[in-house]
Amino acid sequence: MDPTSKPPRLLGVDAARLAAILGMFAAHVFSLYERGPEGAYSPTFTGAVASGRASVLFMILAGVSLTLLTRSLARKGFSNPKVYSVLALRALIIAVLGMLIGPSNEGVAVILVHYGLLFLLLPLALRLSRATVWVVSALWLLIMPILWRPLAHTWAGQDLGHNPTFTDLLTPGLLLKDVLVTGYYPLMVWFGFGLLGIALGRTPLASPATAAKLAAGGAGTAMAMLALGWVATSRFFDRIAAAAQVQLSDVGALVVAGRLPRVTLDPFMADPAYLWLPTAHSTSLVFTLHAAACAVAAIGVMQLVVPKLGRLGAFLAGAGRAPLTLYAGHILLLPLMQDYLPPMTIWWILCAATAALGLWLALTKATGPLEYVVRVLSGADAEPPGKNAAPPPR
Repeated sequence: MDPTSKPPRLLGVDAARLAAILGMFAAHVFSLYERGPEGAYSPTFTGAVASGRASVLFMILAGVSLTLLTRSLARKGFSNPKVYSVLALRALIIAVLGMLIGPSNEGVAVILVHYGLLFLLLPLALRLSRATVWVVSALWLLIMPILWRPLAHTWAGQDLGHNPTFTDLLTPGLLLKDVLVTGYYPLMVWFGFGLLGIALGRTPLASPATAAKLAAGGAGTAMAMLALGWVATSRFFDRIAAAAQVQLSDVGALVVAGRLPRVTLDPFMADPAYLWLPTAHSTSLVFTLHAAACAVAAIGVMQLVVPKLGRLGAFLAGAGRAPLTLYAGHILLLPLMQDYLPPMTIWWILCAATAALGLWLALTKATGPLEYVVRVLSGADAEPPGKNAAPPPR
């Protein structure tokens, strides 16, 4: 095969992006918990399944995308400095977009600033060998949640309390604490998801054998970590109830959903047992490993199944080719709908818009609107220097 030829798209990876986007739609539209007739709380399907896992999948796919984009730029003839220039500009554009739209919807923890910073930092790992990236990502996800917990507890309350925006640049210390440690997506830990994405991007994802190994290994690890978390956590429900000041009957729902009305698990962070929580967005050791394994399994399953679905697979992959457009679009649309429409109606409106965009992209092979803008502004569409230069005179 010609090393400069463009390989076929990984339809399963595109479909995994769609799954991550739909999961975040659900987490932002539906409640994570509900109250039963007897007054006790229980997690909803969204709270038990989508919350936390969708955003981790989104972040891991960022690492996969970065690897694929780097290969694409290298095939075009870009030098290493030019590749890093494109990646840095791409990162800054996404972060700026996040700062622009974040204040429009404070009901959602907008991930784009963190996503952009991830793109800015991850190129440091691109020169590592595949084996080294696997080892570093595994160690990062194992060690950083342990180091993060006491630091986050010490700095409790030292967060922005809102989505990062340009005015926060006036308080850089607080902004860095929020983005790296105390915020909703602490990059001190979440950087490991990006590293794992780079490791996955270095594997032959188009191979069914590789996809099957990822699906089986990821699913097995995810179930094992979830079981371990619940077995360990069930032994200190009373300590959680005392720290969070909730009834013992509500602790199960709190552990699954991560929050109840005016209640979070933050007061329990001082207890080392926090590391065993199987709770979404807790940044505990158990949930970090569980969510990473879920993402690996999802990518493996999508790579196994979606390429075999023909036109349906192409349609699903088409919608997944515009993750930035879909994510930013729903952030801007939600405040316009949530005061007037019930959650289920909003959900179907978002799904219909996603389907329409996916169908258009599948038929035209075009790029999503925001994806196109980022690609042009970052210089990824530019011709490599000297490619079209006239040959020297003989």
